[in-house]
This record gives sequence, C-alpha cells and structure tokens, in this order.
Amino acid sequence: MIKKLLKKYVLTTISFSLVLALMVFAFTRMGLHYPAWMERWYSQGLYPVMITGLSAFSNLFPFSLDDLFYGTLLSGGLFITILVVFKRIGWLQYFRYLVITLALTYSLFNILWGFNYYRNDLTTRLELQAAEANVEELMDVFGWLIEEVNSSYTPIYTIDETEVRDLLANAYHEHAEFLKIDRISAQSHPKAITLSRLFASATISGYYGPFFGEVHVNQYMLPLEVPAVMAHEMAHQLGITSEAEANFYAWYVCSHSADKRLAYSANLYLLRYFAYACYRYDGFRELVKNIRYEVRHDFYKSQFHWMQLMDRRVDMVAGKVNDAYLKTNSVEAGIEDYEGVVKYVMDLKTSELSGQ
Repeated sequence: MIKKLLKKYVLTTISFSLVLALMVFAFTRMGLHYPAWMERWYSQGLYPVMITGLSAFSNLFPFSLDDLFYGTLLSGGLFITILVVFKRIGWLQYFRYLVITLALTYSLFNILWGFNYYRNDLTTRLELQAAEANVEELMDVFGWLIEEVNSSYTPIYTIDETEVRDLLANAYHEHAEFLKIDRISAQSHPKAITLSRLFASATISGYYGPFFGEVHVNQYMLPLEVPAVMAHEMAHQLGITSEAEANFYAWYVCSHSADKRLAYSANLYLLRYFAYACYRYDGFRELVKNIRYEVRHDFYKSQFHWMQLMDRRVDMVAGKVNDAYLKTNSVEAGIEDYEGVVKYVMDLKTSELSGQ
C-alpha cells in the first residue's frame, strides 16, 4: 500500500514538474518575441515584489543559502547515482528523480529571476540614442575615460564592505528614475562565496544567487575592486541579467557617487574594457601615455593578482560553462557579453551630446 502511494506521488510530482517546466518555457518564448510585455508584467511588476521578500528572508542567515542549495543539489545527485550504481534503486526510479529535479530547478530559476533575460534591452529601457560604429568617437570617449579615472584616483588599501553596500544602496536609490528601477527596497547583505579560493582560480570575483536573491563577493578581491564588483552583483539583484548591462549600471552609479572610492573603482573597472576595445586602433599608445602612474600601477596590480590566483584549467572550464549558460538564456554573445558595456557607455555619451 505504501509503495503504491509513493509511486503515485512520484508520478504526480513528475507530471506537475513537467507541466510547470513547459509553461515556463512557453513564457520564455513569448518574452523572446514580446520583450515589452515581459518588461511590464514581470520585470517591473512581479519581480520587484518577489525579490523584496526573498532578500528579506535570506538576510536572516549569515551564510549563503544559494551555496547551500547548490551543495545540496550536487550531493543529492551524487547520492542517487551511487544508489543506482550499487543497484539500491532502479534506473527508472533514478531517471524519475532526475527529471523532477531538473524540471523544478529550471522552473524556479526562471520564475525567481530568469524571466528578466527576456525584458527590453538597456538602450530601449533608458531611452538612449544608439551610437553608430565610429572609431574616432570611440577613441574620444576612451580619452575622456582616462581623464575621469585620473581625476577620480584615490588610494584604496582597505575597505569596509558594509559601508560600501550602504553607499551603493543609496546610489541606486538616487539614480532609480534614470535606471528605470521601480523598487529598490530589496537590499541584500552581500555574502562571501563559500568556496572563494576555488572561484578565484576561475577569476570569478562575485556572483548573484537567483534562488534566494543573494549577492556574493569573493574574499580574494582587492579592496579597490570591491565597490565595482558589489555594484555589478547588486544590479543583477535588481533584475539586470545581461553582464554588459550590469557592468553599465555598476559603472554609472559608482562614477556618479560623491565617494571617490566608488568612482575610482568603477572607472578603473571600465578602463580595461575600453582598453581592450581600443588597443588595435591608431592613437591608442598616445592616449594610454596620459594614464597617471598610480592608475597604471593599480591596473597591473589587479591583473597580476588574479593571474596569481588563476588555475588555467579551472578558468577554462568555468569560462565554457558560463558561455554555455549565457547562450542558453538567449545571450547570443555568450561570455563576450561582458564587453558590451563599451557600447552602452557610447550610447550614453551619444545621447548626452544630442541633448537627449
């Protein structure tokens, strides 16, 4: 009798999880074709309410609930694999558990955060004028950025993460209208990545946990990197899924802050993306000569720091996984999406020049 009831329960759970996953998939396809609809009902409607509750709940715990969740999934998967290998359960039962886990995880991911992948892009949301591909204008903005990073320079040897979190929360609040953030009451207490050293070997400085609305930062970061990375992950919490857009949000709120530590961290963060975009063009060498010595020192110090921590094999695997993850969620550029921040800054400068 118990076996019959258990079998019925498992079959019912499979049916429910598959139907839910199919419904979620249908919504993602709808969002892909109608991003304005997804923007209105989910990103600006349901999501802000959910994330406020999720972050309030996760803030009750000093440790990462997302890391615990991932650990439970991995250990559970390993456990049932061992059971089937040693013939404690059959392959059919194993397959059923696998289907339920994958279907429910996929559904929860999208419901709790992933639908934001299908909202309007940043240029549309912020009503920016798209910049045309123009090398001369790109180099002009690169020169402007060098002046900004030089003027915002301030030595950062230590930093209080709690203070930075509060400053960033205020900065997002101040610029909420321009950034089209309807609700900013979701204030996560950034948590340390449980396996910070492993993540550091893949050069991952932070990540956002969508299942519990948690912002995570790597404890191996340099103090001068903390504001920009934390602002990036907080942007994800506010429903910004694109890495390029999160980079833009982080740079914007930090660079417009009265606190020079935030401004310098963000400008230095942005400098590497512009340097990569501009190095192949005439005039690059002349422009980089204008970067002050202290800024160059911090730039190379950050690069050397992460090179020391990096394990090439781990970094390669993590890069491929992240690339596949982004492309699966309709980010065509994959891991190169991070570099798209250059386009958004160009769009912003074009809009400012046109008086928009």
